[in-house]
Amino acid sequence: MPINSALLRQTTRENVTLWGVLTAVQCLLVGVIGMTAPIAAAGIAYYNMLPGIFMGVYAITVGNKLISSQVDRGTLAYVLSNPVKRSTVIVTQVVFFAGSLLAMCTLSAVAHSLGAYFSTFGANSAEIQTIFKLNLGLFTLALSFAGIVFAASCLFNLSKYTIAVGGGIVCAFLLFPIMAMFGSKFAFLSNLTVVSLYKVGSIMASGTGWAWDLVILAAIGLVAFAAGGVAFVRRDLPL
Repeated sequence: MPINSALLRQTTRENVTLWGVLTAVQCLLVGVIGMTAPIAAAGIAYYNMLPGIFMGVYAITVGNKLISSQVDRGTLAYVLSNPVKRSTVIVTQVVFFAGSLLAMCTLSAVAHSLGAYFSTFGANSAEIQTIFKLNLGLFTLALSFAGIVFAASCLFNLSKYTIAVGGGIVCAFLLFPIMAMFGSKFAFLSNLTVVSLYKVGSIMASGTGWAWDLVILAAIGLVAFAAGGVAFVRRDLPL
């Protein structure tokens, strides 16, 4: 199924500023952390919280803009009148969304590795591999967020509904682990979020058990992308 290059360029122009700001901030943070703290400390202090928030913000903002915001503004009518198939629109937007997340996590891993390598602590090859594993996990978590918001964007014609449903789910997933810290009564919330599958401690420890959790996260994202795409292709649009 082909990608529409004109749409891809347009989507990139519309989202590159947000992507650049979030990527730059994340690279700066991990670079500084890599230079000032050992890998183990950085994993516990940083990857357990902040990157997920960055990815959530990006997924909610961009996921809404890719489909429902364009239907809401009427710009998608122009794209589809060229003519461009709906399936081509979906594939193009998914390629941009997933590719931008992969690029963000890859640059973050490189920045952290460089910071760690040139720090007073130094970093051996195993520790560099750990950094890339942490960012691979972050990518699959971000992919699940992106798929959820994208599916909502494909289902609704109005941005406010996409933000409310898709954004609400992602925000809940990010808040549940925090709420679970406030006593045993809320501990069950940690099991109601996909964030629980991104197990920083397991990734940093020896073994490969964490890999299956990342497979599940990636599957959630891909299934959500596919479900949203099918729904968008089949439903009536107010164009």
